[in-house]
Amino acid sequence: MRSTGAVVVAAAVVTAISVAGDAGVVHAQGGRMGEVTHVPPGETAPVIELFTFGRGELIFEKFGHTALCLNYNEAGRETVCFNYGVTDFTAAPGDLIWTFIRGQQQFWVEPVPLGGMVHFYRSEDRTIWRQALPLPPGQARAIEHKLLVDILPANRNYIYDHFADNCTTRLRDIIDVGTGGRMRVDTGGRYPLTFRQMGRRGLAEFPPMIAFGDFSVGRALDEDITLWQAMFHPYVLRDHVERVFGVASETIYERRGPPIPEGGPTNRGWSLLIGLAFALPLLVTKLSGRFERTTVAIATVPLTLVGLIIWTAAIISTIPGLRWNEAVFLYVPFDIVMPFLASARRRQYARVRLGMVVVVSFLCAIGLFIQPLWVPIVIGYALFGLIAFELPNPPLRRR
Repeated sequence: MRSTGAVVVAAAVVTAISVAGDAGVVHAQGGRMGEVTHVPPGETAPVIELFTFGRGELIFEKFGHTALCLNYNEAGRETVCFNYGVTDFTAAPGDLIWTFIRGQQQFWVEPVPLGGMVHFYRSEDRTIWRQALPLPPGQARAIEHKLLVDILPANRNYIYDHFADNCTTRLRDIIDVGTGGRMRVDTGGRYPLTFRQMGRRGLAEFPPMIAFGDFSVGRALDEDITLWQAMFHPYVLRDHVERVFGVASETIYERRGPPIPEGGPTNRGWSLLIGLAFALPLLVTKLSGRFERTTVAIATVPLTLVGLIIWTAAIISTIPGLRWNEAVFLYVPFDIVMPFLASARRRQYARVRLGMVVVVSFLCAIGLFIQPLWVPIVIGYALFGLIAFELPNPPLRRR
């Protein structure tokens, strides 16, 4: 994905959080795993196999991937696998960003031969696990029927949602329905991690995205989730299948490269320092009584750009994580007016904005706001506090 400007910054975070779970999708295009043009039902019920693929080197590979396979154990017939994580990444960058932010990106299911799929992920040096589900013929046939129906042209496409409807949740639902609801039993309790915490593990190698995501992606990522919801993640689905069906995952290929980290810095400290750096010229102005309009303009640039990104996403997107963002009260695109206001009006405006920061701080303190907003809160206090009040006798003013 390549483009320029502020929209790309937002899109990078959105794509990292909302697409990465379908790792391998980009490289899977164009038949690189092989093609299956016809999938008739088997003479006997198939063995249903769940394949889980480990994390890879690229950003969209950081959360793993899954596929569900039909193994008929029939001579001359290769196992066929169903990959629900396919989309068109060859579209123009602007169109791709727009459809993802709007929540309108279409994905589809594609049947591929097992051999080609395994070869592809081995070549990517990604660990591969297999689980053969011990199902009676009737349940195996039900899953087979659903998979074959889904690859029909009228059924193959779906609107992608990383947390609610992705390549892994599709398999979760298919297994659950095919087995009479076994997957859903006892999955309504609270999961120990939020979506944001799970996302940080995948983005451990990209701390700037973690820091920017704190306030560019909203409260939906910080709400409590259930085990059922957590099964958007391939590893959680794999582990739950083991618990439900008593089938341990068999490692058929193990990554040979260095381990991919799951933890590390968040760059929040750097975000704070960068934000406060825009307040330094204001402090100099406050002490010297000079160049106020210029330093206010400097401070306004990041406030306006981030506010424009957040507000635009909140207005146009149907994705809950972008639409319901508590940071809209901290970053407001209307801050662009501050350099053009007279001094008295500017101070009045800054006091209103400082009051908004105080309210957000209070709502965070009492738990009504749940996003990790302490970095933009501190920056807001510094910027608007320096603008809102003036020193009657600046100590560095030339006499």
